[in-house]
Amino acid sequence: MGVEKNIVAIELGSSAIRAIIGQKRPDGSLQVLGYEKESAPDSIHKGVVYNIDKTIQAISAVIKRIEERQKVFVNGVYVGISGQSLRTVGNIVRRQFDIKVNITEEIIDTLKTENSEQDYPGAEILDVVPQEFLVGAHQTNEPIGIMSDRIEGCYKNIIARKSLCDGVRRCLVGAKLEERGFFISPLLLSDYLLTDPEKRSGCALVDFGAETTTVAIYEKNILRHLVVIPLGGNNITNDIASILHIEHEEAEALKRTYGSAYSEESEGQENRTINISNDRQTDERRLLNIIEARQQEILDNVWEQLKSNADRLLSGIIFTGGAANMRDLERAFNEYHHFDKVKTRQLPTTPGFSTSLKLDPQANTLATLVAMLRRGDDECTSEKPVEPDLFDKTKEDPSFEGTAPGDGDGIVKTKNGKAVEHTDNDVVIEENIEEEEVQEEPKPRKPNAFSRMGRWIREAAGKLVEE
Repeated sequence: MGVEKNIVAIELGSSAIRAIIGQKRPDGSLQVLGYEKESAPDSIHKGVVYNIDKTIQAISAVIKRIEERQKVFVNGVYVGISGQSLRTVGNIVRRQFDIKVNITEEIIDTLKTENSEQDYPGAEILDVVPQEFLVGAHQTNEPIGIMSDRIEGCYKNIIARKSLCDGVRRCLVGAKLEERGFFISPLLLSDYLLTDPEKRSGCALVDFGAETTTVAIYEKNILRHLVVIPLGGNNITNDIASILHIEHEEAEALKRTYGSAYSEESEGQENRTINISNDRQTDERRLLNIIEARQQEILDNVWEQLKSNADRLLSGIIFTGGAANMRDLERAFNEYHHFDKVKTRQLPTTPGFSTSLKLDPQANTLATLVAMLRRGDDECTSEKPVEPDLFDKTKEDPSFEGTAPGDGDGIVKTKNGKAVEHTDNDVVIEENIEEEEVQEEPKPRKPNAFSRMGRWIREAAGKLVEE
């Protein structure tokens, strides 16, 4: 019989660090218990840790609030991974046999292993998505049991810069949290928002974020393409702030109030004036031109990733994300690229979880976090503090002699029996280390009255013998 588990997940966004805690029951149902958010505009840039110290502070802040409100201690977390360097790369692994053989699971495993050993300089494979197998001249998704003398395995490797995960790991160490697991955020979001018929017939999920836009293409229920475009809603805000010479906060407010991805200027239409800072004014048409110019650039980049597969997207394109709330976004895409199967989707009508919290059903920022709670399976909390075993590498490598995780950071054993990790960002973590037993030489005992008397008797006896 299963037990209830508290799952904790965090998402490192460009503008804020978000954390969520949920209770996963044995029957698979999910109860969302708490949600916290900490503004961290200078911590994460395009999904990559930019300032480790500020990121650690933000993570610690949201985790502390969860602990206080839920009366638990958080020991570990699941983390969503995204970032500009995240993308898919195709790879083919081939096997040729002297005679026809029965394709077995062992053969498929060797193909997968060889694919996972593919080297990408400066990058690492985060996940592997098998595509199809070419067995002889026959293409199939189920090659096991087929007789052939040749097989090709086609894979999509999801890769990212090595520094992407390393930066997150450093922040978890600094916040004294164990890594329960990394999830690729775009894949979680796709599984949560897209239906099986949509992924089977062909669709694209376009997630408009603050600093990046992610495009994921599915066909026959398989991920075919994933790319992160380094443009998002903040680019529009920055354009407004730069051209109108106003602060970022004011530019964001103007975008939300008057913004439209597409508008037509008709004869006789009144061009309203808008009051801005320092007793100045600008006209609405000028503001719309700024917004639409950058929005068109973002949509053009999205189309570049989609156009070669457009005729196979029978379920169309699904827009989501915070920046997808821009008015007339669907119309803009249709006008610019003549593709009309476009819709916008936020959280599902039936979210698949229960909660007493007041959550905005239109807010897509929770989708990835909730998806992590559903996928997570390891307990993340305890009733009392548990010091995370961050440096115990002996379970993996018996020859481990004290190197810390990360890029060669060292552990120095101090006189007080602590292990101290020194990083480039002055993050110091201490952990108790058991001292080796040392055989010390016995100290000479101080003479007392009985020992002095015994020595006098032995000396007197010795003199009698000599005489």
